[in-house]
Amino acid sequence: MNRTDRAVVAALVLVLAVAAIAIGSPAFTPQGTAAAPSGHPSPSPALPYREGELGRPVSVSPLGARSQVDRDLVALVFEGLTKLDSDGRPIPALATSWTSDDTGATWTFRLQPDATWQDGQPVTADDVVFTIDTLRDPAYHGPGAGSWQGVTATAVDDHTVRFDLEDPFAGFLALTTQPIAPRHLLGNTPPSAMAGDPFGEAPIGSGPYAIVELDRDHAVLEPAGVAAGPSASDAGSSAGPSGGVPAPSDPLGPSHPTPRPTDPRPSLARLEFRFFDAPDQLVAAFRAGELDAASGLAPLDVAGLSALPGTRLVRDPSTTIAAILLNLRPSHLEFRDPKVRLALLETIDRPAIIGAAFGGLASRADAFVPPTSWAFDPAASPVVKRDTKAAAKALTAAGWKKTADGWRAPSAKVATPLEVLVPSRAANPALYAVGSTVVDNWVALGLAAKLVEIDPATLATDHLRTGDFSAAVVDIAVGHDPDLYPLFASSQVQTGGANVIGLQDPVLDGLLEAARAPAADPARMAAFKALQARLAGGTYALPIAWPDSVVAVRDRVIGPAPRTVADGSERFWDVLTWRLADDR
Repeated sequence: MNRTDRAVVAALVLVLAVAAIAIGSPAFTPQGTAAAPSGHPSPSPALPYREGELGRPVSVSPLGARSQVDRDLVALVFEGLTKLDSDGRPIPALATSWTSDDTGATWTFRLQPDATWQDGQPVTADDVVFTIDTLRDPAYHGPGAGSWQGVTATAVDDHTVRFDLEDPFAGFLALTTQPIAPRHLLGNTPPSAMAGDPFGEAPIGSGPYAIVELDRDHAVLEPAGVAAGPSASDAGSSAGPSGGVPAPSDPLGPSHPTPRPTDPRPSLARLEFRFFDAPDQLVAAFRAGELDAASGLAPLDVAGLSALPGTRLVRDPSTTIAAILLNLRPSHLEFRDPKVRLALLETIDRPAIIGAAFGGLASRADAFVPPTSWAFDPAASPVVKRDTKAAAKALTAAGWKKTADGWRAPSAKVATPLEVLVPSRAANPALYAVGSTVVDNWVALGLAAKLVEIDPATLATDHLRTGDFSAAVVDIAVGHDPDLYPLFASSQVQTGGANVIGLQDPVLDGLLEAARAPAADPARMAAFKALQARLAGGTYALPIAWPDSVVAVRDRVIGPAPRTVADGSERFWDVLTWRLADDR
């Protein structure tokens, strides 16, 4: 199993278990005020930006982050070699430029010669190699574990790092947004101990903001000694509200010499975060005017804040899909006929789900490629509307019979049970609502469907990984450069891949390989069109919705612009341009 395969497996398990981690993980013990990094400016008297987040920090480290709060703070304090612009294209961050060979097997990155950590130490190629080696280490089980398998990092000199790929793939550049960690502070920590290293309680990064206070209840960040340059408000922002992600032009071009632009000084001189355990506490604080923004709320909770005067919702289209996985192994003959799978999809009222489960803050899923992606082809992914008459006709054509006790599969003596596993309501209220509506729709058609609520971690480890399920409601993180090979390829059933449904389709395998192969834009788009057409024709899994990542924001906060995100932490992509209106 190569790098991308492991990455998608991790993403699949992560999105199922994240709620359990956020609830069950120990948070910081009170630490008081952290020492300011070397050269850090004194506290500013300017009005702070105040955000409330659902959850607590566990480890604010690129190699230890476990909660959404952790990932949000890491995004502000640390940098990758690249970052994504308003259109989702990789642009320079710690790197100033990069080149690749003709095959995409070797990539060389040049680092900023004057980049430093917030304690004054230089950022070097050794820091990059250390970070990637840790992610590759079998003993490491933190965020991004296994995501760089098949990629070797080598320090050519202090400011040059080379990556050699065993299996070149088109989405490699998207990997380089991985935040880099300081070797001089973490180099003596065993990979297996990264999650518990004290560094996560007093992190030192290379990003635009530094943490000056951090405990389990709050965090305070201030600009991290930004070099002289125009302020963000002076420089303006070229970012627009576009949520689309265009194709990465010419991924195998001879070079990418784009110089790193001089980052403007942050307009927000102080960021204050407050952390909450319960949604009602966070909602109450926002309604009371104590906060400028509220993040981490379930869709229905955040949707309820949109009616408050002076409040708007910033909706970032997500690359995570809510879907129904069907077990296609030989032991589950009820799903072997594609007409049955299409009938199940035709029975589902997806517009109702978007309202009931996501408060309208989602878009209907017609494929497993995000509709905002350059790779999405609407012609190859036709809309399947709800049509219960057509669904009943399709079941009959597949040999099913409707009886007093429900629909029976061919040769069945009793109604065929459809047990739908769903994460517990407390852990993931949105997915629970999805599953509830799906089961109600199937029961209304006469199917013997039953909803089974289960702990999300148990669902992932004891059922999906082992194939012990009939149907399951899940979130699947597809990412900015969609790679569906680990999810659907035949080889990924027995090799620890993410093909938990047991799909075997040799024709689809070739299309999956073609879509992930390095190529120029036209060839990749054609490959994805063919892939989506095959997936639509097979209905191997049931796409439901693409939930937005949503934050409630006061109108006095000027600047946050929507953009397609793979994780909620990516909403800080334009934070240097944010500012506050002078009304409080």
